[in-house]
Amino acid sequence: MVQIFNARQTGGIKPVFSWKLRGDENQRIYRIQVSGEKGNTVWDSGNVESDERHNIPCPIQLEKEQKYNWSIYVMGEKSGEDTAEGDAFLTEISKWEAKWMEPDRIRKPIIDSTQPVQPKGRCERPQDGLEKLDEAVYMRKTFLLQECPKSALLYAASHGIYSIWVNGHQVSDLFAPGNTSYKKHIDYQIYDVAKYLQHGKNVICVVLADGWYTGKIGAVGIGQQFGSENAILFQLSVIGQNGTKETIMSDEDMKWSDGAIRYADLYVGEYYDANYEKEGWLETDYDDHSWRPVRVNPDGYEQLVRQSIPAIRETRMIRPTVLQTPKGELLLDAGENIVGYTSFELTLNKGDIISLEHSETIDKDGNYIQNIIGQNKNQTDYYVAKDAGNHCFKPQFSFHGFRYVRVKGTTDTDPSHYQIHVIETPLRDTGTFRCSDERLNKLQENILRSQKGNLISIPTDCPQRERTGWTGDMQVYARTGCYEQDIEMFLRHWLRDMEHEQLPDGQIPHIVPYMPSHDIMKPPGLEGVSAAGWSDAAVIVPWRLYEAYGDKQILRECFPMMKRYMDATKRMAAERPEGYDEMSPDRQKWQKYLWNTGFQYGDWLMPSIQMSGRSIFEVVTETGYIIASVYYALTTDIMRQVCMALGETKLEKEYEDLNTKIREAFAKEYINEDGTMKKDYQGVYVTALAAGCVPEEKKKAALDRLETLIQENDNRLDTGFLSVPYLLPVLHKNGRKELANTLLFQDKCPSWLYEVKMGATTMWEYWNGYAEDGTPSDGSMNHFAFGCVGEYLYRTILGITPLTPGYQEVLIQPDTTCGLNFVEGSFETIWGTIEVSWKLDGKKVKLNLTVPPDVTAKVVLNDYIKTVGCGTYHIETCQ
Repeated sequence: MVQIFNARQTGGIKPVFSWKLRGDENQRIYRIQVSGEKGNTVWDSGNVESDERHNIPCPIQLEKEQKYNWSIYVMGEKSGEDTAEGDAFLTEISKWEAKWMEPDRIRKPIIDSTQPVQPKGRCERPQDGLEKLDEAVYMRKTFLLQECPKSALLYAASHGIYSIWVNGHQVSDLFAPGNTSYKKHIDYQIYDVAKYLQHGKNVICVVLADGWYTGKIGAVGIGQQFGSENAILFQLSVIGQNGTKETIMSDEDMKWSDGAIRYADLYVGEYYDANYEKEGWLETDYDDHSWRPVRVNPDGYEQLVRQSIPAIRETRMIRPTVLQTPKGELLLDAGENIVGYTSFELTLNKGDIISLEHSETIDKDGNYIQNIIGQNKNQTDYYVAKDAGNHCFKPQFSFHGFRYVRVKGTTDTDPSHYQIHVIETPLRDTGTFRCSDERLNKLQENILRSQKGNLISIPTDCPQRERTGWTGDMQVYARTGCYEQDIEMFLRHWLRDMEHEQLPDGQIPHIVPYMPSHDIMKPPGLEGVSAAGWSDAAVIVPWRLYEAYGDKQILRECFPMMKRYMDATKRMAAERPEGYDEMSPDRQKWQKYLWNTGFQYGDWLMPSIQMSGRSIFEVVTETGYIIASVYYALTTDIMRQVCMALGETKLEKEYEDLNTKIREAFAKEYINEDGTMKKDYQGVYVTALAAGCVPEEKKKAALDRLETLIQENDNRLDTGFLSVPYLLPVLHKNGRKELANTLLFQDKCPSWLYEVKMGATTMWEYWNGYAEDGTPSDGSMNHFAFGCVGEYLYRTILGITPLTPGYQEVLIQPDTTCGLNFVEGSFETIWGTIEVSWKLDGKKVKLNLTVPPDVTAKVVLNDYIKTVGCGTYHIETCQ
């Protein structure tokens, strides 16, 4: 039996096709057929004898501005058959003719602080949005059609974010066009709108808000980072019943006005005043003679690319619990830390103002506090009632990271009158994990919830304070992320922007997309941009995607960026470090193989320093250069493997030689004769061991010292940002698995289960997000990075480890001595779903395993070692 599932198409003018299989037969033959709207076949692969089924390219150039359907037929090696229909897809625009149109107005002056803002939390925010923020822009264009169209595709993009209506029907995605490197890349969207058009008069209506383009974005919160004004670009391609084509586009015929949305900022919030509503403005016959003229923005179309990732969606709704705080305030509790917004339906009097203030936490007494630090982080929405009666409100152009909402302006405590809307980029969940310890189950829930909340258009560090594409966060988390969800195309989309942001000399900034205000955060006098562990994402993230999805095209796409980055890193490492002239000649010789120049974060957020109250920049001073040098070894070894995969034999040898010299230099510079490190921190040992920087003869001593440091810390971790992904794997791999599992099950701070014990519903930025007495910190309660422990749950506890990129060959070797009684879970690979469950039954271990077609699994369970193909297996061994 063979069964197809998850048949999907991705890409634009040259799409790729993928599908997955269930059953007990390997795939012998596949056949892809692509057809036009009339059912005519435009491409037929014919019967192809192959087991491939991931990212199969369409070899012909499909016609632009068309809708296509596709199907896949598969025959198994035992003659089982199945056919599936993929989703219809639209191809890209043939030629842009529309104009970028913006309101003819003068915006309010920027009064944001352009100096680093001292972090302040737990305080009332200044409610000055009406004074410093501009109104959202309402636009209209009317046009005539001689007949109802046969087909109609609307192409749209914007500076800022937009909503678009066709004859009163909203057709656009949430927060379109998304967060990209606007100077070089703006996504455009395609909407099939034929069913909304009519014979005679029609109207296209648009609302434009600031979004990421002109809004108060990033850590510093300064507006107009990419331009001074928002603009819309749309082009409607209409095909008549007789095949005639007509184009309607954004141009000078449009008009604009302000309206009920007095401001809308992604971070500050949205202010909706119903007194300014334009009754009937979405209708064709609305009188807009008093509306103002628009002006043309001269921008071209070079940055425009068809969107290749799913649009942001509302994925679920939560009915909150209504609380009254000890201070007597009305509070909504979503029950979990989420990303989204709040709506209501309330009976109000004329002039009533409802405010919705969003925060991740309450204080230890149960009162509302604002824990989000920084400038313009209000996360507050307002609604003003224009008359008495029933009023409904839901924000359109702002979202928040929160669990609690303080409601002012009403005493209505009926929970049915409020809704919490959760938004995500709807990516397919691919991993499941459940075990006999409910704390680990909760940890897994928290990891996934943080991942979903931080993959809003781009991978962000947090969804409330910065919402920025910090490269280091995804670098440390990528392996776990690939287990949890299908993030291949999402991250490839982001990596293309990483290449856009790469400096001419090859350096990679710490955030992608990059915003000019980030320069404010640079240490004084710093000229370089790259920093180990963050910029290294240019090498590590593509490799993690290749490990998970097995598509060499990922490496080919990124290889020019990766090579330029490594060339830049080599140059920076070769710079003379401070004190070079005082070094001995022998020591000088190996300095060019150590990355000990410029600014380095080191093992950022190392708990013993972060939790001590001392400056976090002590981590930089103590570990910056030693951790950077370790990561230099890690990335050169990955580049060696990349070159091997791509057949770059000469470069492979160059990176192998460079990696050897880096490891030798590291040992000379940073390792004592007795095998201990000159920087005696857990994270230094962990990363050095992970990167192969510890000579074999000194490995045991280094491991012994690492174990001692952990034990002296009351069996608690002291690993920071760049070392924590490797902590448990390094211990487990090197014969210290009991200690690894002790750390996993530790529930004293700092630990993963301390967060669970303290009621976390997402991963925290700081290990001490809450003190034991319930006092919250000023840190983010939703940072996915430390959720990187999820990889250990899947690889080591559940026992699914790839032996080849893409998981066509896997190792099934669960740690049945970890302290759990049973574990069950699955991972949906590009081939199909691997399912594993194991439990202890007296002195026996019982393992159930399902292997998908075309995958071979090496099962290692105590003394049982066997390689099996697709099918379902039941295995028992003695513990």
